Parts: sequence; C-alpha cells; structure tokens
Amino acid sequence: MVGGKAFRLAQLRKYGLTVPPGLVLTTKFFEAQITATKLTPLWAGSPDIAVTAEALTWLADALKLKPLVKELAAALETQLRLKFHSDINSFAVRSSVIDEDQRDHSFAGMHLTELGVPRSALGIAISRCWASALSGPAVKYRQVHGLSIQGIRVALLIQPMLSPQCAGVAFTMNPLTGARDEMIVEATWGLGNALVSGKAQPHFYKIAIQPPVYPIIEYHPGNASPPANGSVTGTDKPLSAEQITALAHQLEQIEALMGDPQDIEWAYDDNIFSILQSRPVTTAHQAEPTQNMEWSRNGYPHSLPELPSPLFGAFLESAQPQLIRLFKELGITIEQIYPYEKLILGRPYLNLTLLKLMMTQLGITSGSFLNFLGDAKTSTTPTVFTIDWNTAWLVRPIYRTILKQVRLAAEGVSRLQHILNQDMATFHPPTPDASSDQLLAQLRQQIQLYGRLRTNQLKLMIGQVMLTGLGSKFLAPATPTPIFEMTLLAAAEANLKQDKLHQHLLSISKSIASQASPNESAPSPLFGQTTIPKNASTELRESFDKLLNQFGWRADFDADPAQPRYGEAPNLLWERIGHYANDETLSTYHHASPSKGLNSVPFWRKGLVKPITKRLCALLEKQDALQESLAHFMTAVRAWHQMLGQTWVNNGWLENSEDIFWLTIEEIERTLRIKADMAVTLTSIIGARKAMYEVYAQTSVPFFVKDTEIASIQFGGSVAGSSSSTSDVIVGLPVSPGQARGTVVVVRQPTDVQEMTGDVILVMPSTDPAWLALLSSAAGLIVETGGLLSHGSVIAREYGLPAVANIPQATQRFQTGDKVLVDGSTGVIQLLESPLSSPTTS
Repeated sequence: MVGGKAFRLAQLRKYGLTVPPGLVLTTKFFEAQITATKLTPLWAGSPDIAVTAEALTWLADALKLKPLVKELAAALETQLRLKFHSDINSFAVRSSVIDEDQRDHSFAGMHLTELGVPRSALGIAISRCWASALSGPAVKYRQVHGLSIQGIRVALLIQPMLSPQCAGVAFTMNPLTGARDEMIVEATWGLGNALVSGKAQPHFYKIAIQPPVYPIIEYHPGNASPPANGSVTGTDKPLSAEQITALAHQLEQIEALMGDPQDIEWAYDDNIFSILQSRPVTTAHQAEPTQNMEWSRNGYPHSLPELPSPLFGAFLESAQPQLIRLFKELGITIEQIYPYEKLILGRPYLNLTLLKLMMTQLGITSGSFLNFLGDAKTSTTPTVFTIDWNTAWLVRPIYRTILKQVRLAAEGVSRLQHILNQDMATFHPPTPDASSDQLLAQLRQQIQLYGRLRTNQLKLMIGQVMLTGLGSKFLAPATPTPIFEMTLLAAAEANLKQDKLHQHLLSISKSIASQASPNESAPSPLFGQTTIPKNASTELRESFDKLLNQFGWRADFDADPAQPRYGEAPNLLWERIGHYANDETLSTYHHASPSKGLNSVPFWRKGLVKPITKRLCALLEKQDALQESLAHFMTAVRAWHQMLGQTWVNNGWLENSEDIFWLTIEEIERTLRIKADMAVTLTSIIGARKAMYEVYAQTSVPFFVKDTEIASIQFGGSVAGSSSSTSDVIVGLPVSPGQARGTVVVVRQPTDVQEMTGDVILVMPSTDPAWLALLSSAAGLIVETGGLLSHGSVIAREYGLPAVANIPQATQRFQTGDKVLVDGSTGVIQLLESPLSSPTTS
C-alpha cells in the first residue's frame, strides 16, 4: 500500500537512520480518487474497455484537471496539520509506486518528483505525480520491461523540503566492476536534483570499505562551484575526508539493514546526513558466459572439511572481488569467466576455465598441469608444457607484471604478518555492552584481512606454478613425473613449519606404539581412547601437553573458523595421533626424496635447475609462513564469533554459541543492525540450513564438473524423487525470505480456490499476474517455475510471503492437506505430515 520507496525509508527511520519525517498517501488514497471521479474503467479496464497506453494518457490528463474530492482533501489537510508544524510551508512530493525501485526495474527518473511545493499547492502536485506514473516514459518503460499497465497502483511520499549544503547519490558497491569492497559517492552543491537528472557533472569519490577510516582511493572534481552566498568557504569539494567517513559509515549501516547493495540518495546540512531514498542497485542482466565453465576441487579436500561451514563459505565469497581484481591487474582478460572460486552444493570449487584462459593468453599449453588440477580429459606429456613464443613475446608486459607481483608478495609476507598481528590484537572479544558500530567495524576488518591473505596466497601460488613448471621442463627427459620430482627437490630443502607438526605427531604415535608388547600384532590399546587415557605414562602425558601447548591454536582444518581448535578440544589432537599410528603410510613417513632417475640428468640441466629449486624453496617457505598466519587469523576469527554467539545465546537469539557458524556474514551484519527484529528468524534460518547441509552431505559430488552438469547432480538422502521413508526435504530456489508452516492447497488454475482459511501454503505452476490475487490470503508459496526477479517473486517479497520456486512438478509432488515448512531464505521445503500413509514424491 505504501510502495517500496516509502517502506524502505520507514524501515531506515525505525532503526535510527536520519530520514526526514514524512506522510504517505497510500494506494488506497489514489484508488479512492480514481473511483470518486468515475475513471476506474480507464485505469483497471472493463469488459468493454481495454487498458491501453492511450487510455492511460487520457486518464493522466483527467487526473491533473480534477481537484481532490472533498473527503480526500479534508483527510489530507488533517494529516498535514497533525504531522507537520504550521511553520513548514515547503514540501517535496515523491512517488512510491508499488513495483518501482526493484533490482531489475528501478523506474529511475520515470516518475515525477515535485520540489518546493507550497502547502496550498499540494493538491496540484499530488495530481501531477499521480499522472506521471500513468503516462509518457513510465508507461513506455513498463511495456519495454514486460510489466502490466493495468491497475497501476501509486502511493506518494510527502516530506518537508530541505535546503542542504550539498547532496548526491551513493552506491554501496562499485556498479561498474561489481566490487563489494568499494563504494561510489557522487556529490554536488545544494540540491541533488541536477545530479540525478544528469544535468551536472558531480564530484566523484571512490571509497575503500575499510572501516573505521574508509579511505578515498579515487577522486574526480565536478563542474559545479560552491554557492556564491558565502555559506561554504575554504573548500572546493562538497565533502571532506571526515564527511566521507561519516557518510560511508551510514551507507554500510543501510546495506546491512536492507540486506543487499543499495543505491542511495542523501543530503547534507548542519553536520547531518539525511537519507532521502534507498533502493536495490539495479544491475543489467549479465551476459551469459561464452564457455561452459569447468570447476575443480583440486586442493580443497586436503585443506578443508568435506563440507565447510556457511561462515567460511561467506568469507570465501567475500574475497572473490579482490582475487578477480588481481587477475585484471596482471593484465589477464577475464570477460564473464569468474569468480575464481565458488561453492557448489556447499563445497568450494576452483575455476578451471579461468586458469585455462590465463594460460592461453600467456601462450602456455600444459596437459600435465591441467590433469593435475582435475581435468582428466587432458593428457600428460613428458614435455610438461610448451610455449608459443610469438604469443609470449606479445604479452611480455604481463609476464613482467606477474613476476613483479610475485616478488612483492614474497617480500611482503613479513610485513603482512606484522599488520595481521596488529589488527588481530584489536579483535577484542565482543561483550554485551559493545556497540553495533564497533562489532561491525571488527567484522568488516576480518573480511578485509582475509581478502589480503587470499590475494597474497594466490600471488605466491602463481609464482610456485611458474617456477615448478620451468624446473620441470628441464627435468622432463629424465623422469615421467617431472612436476612431482621438481616439487620434491624444493620441499627437501625447505624448512616448513607444517612438517614440524607432522613430525611431532609421528613421534608421539611411535612412542605409544613402543609401549605395546613386542608379541602383540594389534595396535596399542591406548589408540582406542578418544582422550588420553589415565594409564598413560608420565612421559607420554608430558609430551602430549607440550604438543598441545605448542599447537593448541591449530585444528584438523585450520582455514575453517567453525573447526574446534586443539586447545579447546584436546581429544581431537589425540584422535589425530591415533590416526597416525593406524595409518601405515603416515607411520612410516619420511621425507620423500627425488628418484634415482634424476641422476641421468645432464650436468648443464642440473645447473639450470639448481637456482630454480632455490627460488622455489624460498617461495614454499613464504607460502608456509602465510598459511600459518591464516591459521592464526582464523583462530582469532573463531574466538571472536564464539563470543558474539554466546552473547546472542544469553539474549535468547541462539540455542548454542556454535550455531553462529551456520550464518553468513550478511546475516550477522543484519542481526547486529536490527538486533531482535532479525534475531527472531535466526533459529529458523539455522535449522533450515542444517537440513540443507544434511542433504548436501548425502550427495556425491564430482571432483571435476561443468556448469551444465551441476543441475543434473542428484541430491542424496531424503529429497525429491527419493524413496526414503524419513521426513522429505526438497530444495529449490529461494525467492522471498522468511519461514512459514501451514497446510498445502494445490492450485492448478486461478479459479480453483474459492476461499482460503488458516495458514495456507499455495502450490501453483507459476505466478503470472492472473494468480496474484491469491497471494494476499496465503502464508507461503511454492512454485514450479519462476525466478528471483519474476513478477510473482517481487510481489511475494512485497507481501512478506516466504516463497520457493523452481520445484519441478510441485503440483504433483504435493497434495492438498500436506503439512509443510517453507523457508524462503534457504530454499528448503520440509514435508512434515501427509494425509497419505507415505510421503508423496515423484
């Protein structure tokens, strides 16, 4: 009834943002004027009159000529008197149409905004704003975007007129590059209407999202001068660095509250930033990738658990803009081939297509390397790789840039470790009295540090691949596995801290094994214990305590903050020692040495390999140091989130402090901002996500997969199509957040339902406009087809209706009378009860 613009501003005002007071004329007020002036057939249509663009133009002209009917004019005057002081005599009238300001159609600039309207002329301004939504560019925009022109519902927002020192727009992400770690602010003197209409060249600020200072990383002056009335002196910029910091802080707050990147209009006066509008950033539909992208799990199964936590997944995704920016800085043309890493059914995958593209642009062909990364269709060759020297010569600046970045990354490891230690010292454990601003700043700091660590890891990895490949090329004639041999040559000389933990674990496991009787063929009974047993020798206890003291900050999988550290769960360390003793490969571990076949390598080749090995050895040590820093960092991140989780447990928001690791960064940010209003949904979000991950855990995923193959992966466990007798779980596309429990009503035609009572979950084939009348009476929605930006999904979100789409044959899988739980935040649908003796699936 109030439209997206007014609703969002009301939400921001509710949570403490500075939004000027306002009065909303709802869609009912608009419809009352249409009805009273007998213009309904032109607006909504009738059996004899079709709604056309021409009819709406006639209607718009009629509205502008007809004054407000007496009852509406009286109601408006009463509300103005109650809402605004009599001294206020200048107003702004803005549209708030029901379907404007959406991600895929913003209607930016299509609807009229009247500024500086006297109180006595508000009726005229209201009619003009109504008319602008029914004619001209607004109707044409609807037709181009496939939106209905029938029954356009218009609300208006009336606010006191501001006289700001400066004003402008801001994006909480970089709309050109998609970078989520940058903000864009455009500002001009006075009112911002000249800026948003494109009539003025604004002052441009690109801001790094690095709280608490938010540094300006790029600035371009505009063509407007400070006002000549002397209200501003001593500067030619609308915003100072201090003002940018204050504004950026508010912008981050707004994005956290809204849950998505925002396009924001603001005004500044008397040391206060006022928010005039906030809407989702409208993104153009991205071009489809020209290739069927390929993904590999290479490296991840050894460094992460089978299913990393959702919080780790959020950290991984947050680093992608920085990683992609690195490829671009190196000079690699990426186009639509990104991200570098992504989650598929909860597992992280590496973009093999991107790496192939990089190799092609560098003139490199290497079947051995691609086979190592998981592309089983490529063949290995003794030559390791070949170089197209013509291509390599043309892109020699890229080679120089790569070598420079690798050198700087290696040289900067110690400095990065120092910065990391300083910043981690500021991760004060969250306390109940810590402000949301303090906690959000620390959380953002964690994201930035993780991005820096991952970027430096990628630089060093590129250097390792280049040196390994170069050295392998010289070894290739003497061995069938030159990449492996080159790695062994470097590792044998490197002093790696990860090997020290390995050696300690091996030493203790051998010590325990030695306590077994020489006649016993079975492992020592000490290995069957989940914790160090009471009958363990004093020497063994001391060795274990020393190991725990030295490596208590480590975990089986250091990179995931959800993984308990040995210091807090010593039994995990003991179990790992037992694993070493029971694994013959590990218990007989020794440093692998290069094969004897390398003895046949000619002297001159050995001379070329030696300096490469030395550099590769140094690079491996730098990587090892960076990996250790990442483990320390994630340990600090874990402690911080545990404390925050415990605070939320004390508030009654979570059942267990460990549950916080089931949330994403965006959900934690939003909870820090809106607190109890978000907290009521946390338990349902976590419950639904745990159910989804149970399905993921039972699903076999390939090591190598193409984009087109992902959809055909069959979910394991009790999912759609399964014959399992346990409670059914179906996963679809979440299109409208929230959770609803109710009784299914299957609707195959819009006329199937005459009346609905109670908590009804509608199950229907689609959500085209013919179905929308049913949504206002429903508690939740399940749809066979449709996307996140479909009209029905937009309306479902506006109604606050939890909805899940893309459930094939949903009208057959469910039956009227089924009891279901629908979670529109995660896409999980749980069949709780069926009137039949067994769940209905197909």
